[in-house]
Amino acid sequence: MNHWSPEDLAFRCQRLSLRLEMLAQTFSQLATLSEEDTAADEALTTLRQVKAWVELTAMDLNIDQAFELAQIQRQLSRWHLHWDETWATDSQRQVIARRAQTWAEQLRQIAGVLV
Repeated sequence: MNHWSPEDLAFRCQRLSLRLEMLAQTFSQLATLSEEDTAADEALTTLRQVKAWVELTAMDLNIDQAFELAQIQRQLSRWHLHWDETWATDSQRQVIARRAQTWAEQLRQIAGVLV
């Protein structure tokens, strides 16, 4: 059983389209943070938050969309498990930035379909 923070529970109570947009904004924030090698702690906090929010959103999507979020969740977990090594190189931070921005765009597209 997961123990959600009050912020996570408040997030869960939002409309699905709003949650998707909030996720997209958080991924964009992660992409921006990934451009600064000194932002490791803030980026890790953002990564943890987005992991929780992905889980709280996937359960309300259709099976194909939920599968896409599960794939994102897997990558986020890999980064999280190996954070120090992942963050240590410019090339890996660039991968995080590119993928996070791509995911933000995908989530905005999903949200647009729901509106």
